[in-house]
Amino acid sequence: MNRTIKLTILTSFMALMLGLATSQAMAQSPLHGGSAAIQLNATMPAQLRLSISDINLDIKVSDPTQSSEVVTVPVTSSWVLNTATSSVELVGFFDSPAMALSDNRGHVIPADHVLGGLEEGNMKAFVESNQVGTANASRTFFHQRISRENAVDKRTDKLNIQLNRIDDLGAPASEYRGTLHLRLVSY
Repeated sequence: MNRTIKLTILTSFMALMLGLATSQAMAQSPLHGGSAAIQLNATMPAQLRLSISDINLDIKVSDPTQSSEVVTVPVTSSWVLNTATSSVELVGFFDSPAMALSDNRGHVIPADHVLGGLEEGNMKAFVESNQVGTANASRTFFHQRISRENAVDKRTDKLNIQLNRIDDLGAPASEYRGTLHLRLVSY
């Protein structure tokens, strides 16, 4: 017999034997022909979204002995959380406590002279240390408890930002610029 024919016969025989072995294994399988209940448990990762994550501030100071006008920025926060999550927070922070804003002449405004809040009556300086952001240059805008009822939710807030009086810094009337970073955090 020629070598090609022998190889073809051997390959066919091996395929036949493999097919028989597979059918016998399936016939003996406890799952073949019956039904079995399957339970799948999965943990969904938290989904946190912000409509804006960096706010480029441009605040004009006309009189250094007075607080600046309030800058208002709308921000929408949304989340999809599992029931193991207990809270969600919106945190704002600057890169440095010593230099939150500056003008084009080199005058700097530290984070403790920048006020922020959701309501003008609740304005506080950026002096906190949070789980995100820069230590001593952060501010928590809201802290919301999470339950089954609000594990999937969203809210729209108006962030108010203002420079406190800066005459104690020796900073003149000017336009001060800086970036406020926003992060939505769950835990």
